[in-house]
Amino acid sequence: MAKRYNPNKCKIHRSYTVEEIVDLHEVHKRTVRNWTKNGLAVYDGIRPFLILGTDLKRFLINKNKAIKHKCKMSEIYCFKCRTPQKPNLETVSFMQQENGAGRVFARCSLCDLKVNKYFSWRQLDALKSKFSQESTVSTKTHNSEGLAPPELHLQRKIK
Repeated sequence: MAKRYNPNKCKIHRSYTVEEIVDLHEVHKRTVRNWTKNGLAVYDGIRPFLILGTDLKRFLINKNKAIKHKCKMSEIYCFKCRTPQKPNLETVSFMQQENGAGRVFARCSLCDLKVNKYFSWRQLDALKSKFSQESTVSTKTHNSEGLAPPELHLQRKIK
């Protein structure tokens, strides 16, 4: 899984060696070498290799942007598929939360994993039209609260 690195750790008016970047971002030196192969600019006329702080910061910002997945209104991000997916429409349910936010619960249409998406309650009408389901007003995620426990009927085999 891809990791996000904080681009604000590096100073733009400094030059860094590979070892300094390893200490700064707590990565392996091979990771920094792979970054240089994938587009991180290096001044290699000098030994040790120097990397400008502006180049490092720009590279890390672009790397973090590439990791993000923007979901459309009708999609929910599935952690198993690792992509935005359309939910199974039979499993979609809405929940209103106290702070004016809402939450959509559903199952992924590909892998059947439980997925959810937070939204502003003002977007409910747009989401309903995309998912075409009913909404529920609740602060609980389980329907079994307040119900009596089920009775167990055990049968013995008589020989």
